[in-house]
Amino acid sequence: MGICFNGKGWNHDFDLLAGTGTHSTAHTFDDALALTAANKWVFCHLSYDLKNQLEKLTSDNPDSIGFPELFFFEPKFLFQLKDDQLSVLTPGEAGVDVLIQEIESIPEKGITKIGVPNHRISHERYLSDVTQLQNHMQLGNIYQANYCHEFYWDDVSISTSSLYSEGFKAMPNPFSVFYKLNEHHCVSFSPERFLQIKDDEIISQPMKGTAPRSDDPNKDLQNLEELKNSEKDRRENVMIVDLVRNDLSHYAKKGSVDVPELYQVETYPKVHQMYSTVRAKLRDDIHPLHAILKAFPIGSMTGAPKIKAMELLEKYEHSKRGLFSGTIGYFTPDGKADFNVIIRGLLYNDSTKRLSCHAGGGITALSDPEAEYEETFIKARPIFDLIK
Repeated sequence: MGICFNGKGWNHDFDLLAGTGTHSTAHTFDDALALTAANKWVFCHLSYDLKNQLEKLTSDNPDSIGFPELFFFEPKFLFQLKDDQLSVLTPGEAGVDVLIQEIESIPEKGITKIGVPNHRISHERYLSDVTQLQNHMQLGNIYQANYCHEFYWDDVSISTSSLYSEGFKAMPNPFSVFYKLNEHHCVSFSPERFLQIKDDEIISQPMKGTAPRSDDPNKDLQNLEELKNSEKDRRENVMIVDLVRNDLSHYAKKGSVDVPELYQVETYPKVHQMYSTVRAKLRDDIHPLHAILKAFPIGSMTGAPKIKAMELLEKYEHSKRGLFSGTIGYFTPDGKADFNVIIRGLLYNDSTKRLSCHAGGGITALSDPEAEYEETFIKARPIFDLIK
């Protein structure tokens, strides 16, 4: 098992940070709290469906991949790449010979030719679900919801590490990650940060608003300007900013929550994205993990009000998200933490040979369901192109 953090967004001092093997692990909140309080490097994931432990919610939809809801581990080997210098650290007694044995034990993977994905729902069902969510908005039950749907492939044999390596060349997004936990694999070229904690400051950077790139420079600039000035995207963005402000306020020092950036647009190889930045000062008596769990699931992937939106999304979505729209991140020995949003990628189960890709978008009362459907393909097409 192992994790590789790649991209220029992560708050560490290396070109690449990775870990493999397990020196110690945690599968519960209490054990995770103890592990992350021990001044060690700790890597971890939180799946979206952890919401059912955090709130009075349930999930009855099928789970394609089966990631555990949470997993924390101190890696047996830690890799830190800076320029052309690679450092390999180990917290235990294991030497380089053990590392070599572990690397040599990794099996070669044959690669199946992957065809057109299966779609969990029809085009018509997507439009109907979005319309039903908008009916709830007209009734005042919710104001925004991030509705997601799944594409999948069966009987797939694939090298996810090779897929990640090739994909990062095309999509070097700032919060990319490769993760393998036993038979479960995650490849994500994420542009979005969930939470960063440094000293006593906590920062979240929710993304809402997406526009496609174009090979025509004039059209590309037009898409960028339309996103910057889109009333629908600004409304959607500020709703989630307010939600995140509330999430952070629970454990923030009084009066410290602010929004230094609003409606910023960042350009990536495949899309333009609108984001905002929310920050706060963490109270002295609060462990970072408590703040992370209070803000989870991620505001930009749920809706407003958050709990009601998640309840309705469970009703209208047709598969469990699993690790999609969850988070992968790390804690450092000096108390820093950084977590991404698992989007723009693939989940794979090596035992069942199921490959899965979710895509979604924020729905508001102003949304055009057909345009929202197309936006999910704007996000998913680069992944489809990669696995072709």
